Amino acid sequence: MEFPEAATVLSARLAAGDDSLAAAGAVHLAIEAWKHLGGVDPAWDRFGLEVLDVRSRLYEDDVVVDAAAPDADGPEVRAAVRDLIEHLAQHHDRRAVAEDGLAQRLDHDAAAQQLRRAVAALA
Repeated sequence: MEFPEAATVLSARLAAGDDSLAAAGAVHLAIEAWKHLGGVDPAWDRFGLEVLDVRSRLYEDDVVVDAAAPDADGPEVRAAVRDLIEHLAQHHDRRAVAEDGLAQRLDHDAAAQQLRRAVAALA
């Protein structure tokens, strides 16, 4: 599966509801994009720092998405990544108001804010 297609599929799954597997897949896909495109444009490095921090606090590395990594930066790749991460931020917004404990809700609220900063870095 090509990168933009995988991002679109995961975005749709996140938009459909509380899908923790799609959320973990979105984090993996975002980090793969950063690994392949970081260093070319500082925006990708700012993006990567935000996503890496969210991953370190809320995700494990056990979910892998079988998709080709983007080979070049461009409007289509950036749009796909921004859309994917915005849907992931919305997922964390929903988790921030769930009936979990206060510390978990605050973690999800912070993650949503960080992910939106990541999206803004690629704008």
